[in-house]
Amino acid sequence: MKTAALVCVATIILGTVLAGCEPTASRPATMKAPSQAVSELVMPADKATPFITEKDFVMNWLVLGPIAFTESDFGGDQQQPSTDNEFVKNEAALDGTQKAPQGATWQEKLFNGDVQAGQVDLNALYNEADHSAAYAVAWLKCTDDVKDAKLYVGSDDYLKVWINGKLVHTYKTVRRASNQDQDCIKGIRLEKGYNHVVVKCVDVVLGWDFYFRLTDAKDRPIVAKPVVKMK
Repeated sequence: MKTAALVCVATIILGTVLAGCEPTASRPATMKAPSQAVSELVMPADKATPFITEKDFVMNWLVLGPIAFTESDFGGDQQQPSTDNEFVKNEAALDGTQKAPQGATWQEKLFNGDVQAGQVDLNALYNEADHSAAYAVAWLKCTDDVKDAKLYVGSDDYLKVWINGKLVHTYKTVRRASNQDQDCIKGIRLEKGYNHVVVKCVDVVLGWDFYFRLTDAKDRPIVAKPVVKMK
């Protein structure tokens, strides 16, 4: 009986230790008080129109790039495997404190939709570089929990999106020209306080940009108000 009891206790202890070691989403230390690339989210009124404008897109980003790769690194003219390549270690937790790869820099940028509302124009930012990747980091401040938002994105070419350390979307089918709302991801959860967003956008050749906006479950746009630091 004593042996059985000891086994039982050991099993409980081991189970508790293992449970504590389960991998969890990595959230940066700056989550409590980010000082860069912050936007305040304003939830829509009941009678809000679904018509979208620049204010409905997240335009305030901390960007890291360009991270160059060669034309032969990922094979073929489409080079889809580049999307899954981790150009920076622990990419889901990027927050601006990591050392930039050779040839790349961190910079805060408030984009202005060069071609159309919501365009985060990496092509212009990086002088039309080809065969390159970039990361864009933002913190979205919510006054309450949001349990069932929708995320609308578009990209040229490939895209990955993490929210609070969780991968919520990947596009790596074929190279494409970008547009607003090419992909819709339902069931997005946002927490009260700051929500950490990381976007990886990979360019093969020609255009290079992405779009990122949120709505409530009824497709009413959530306004993203940039918090711009005073110079």
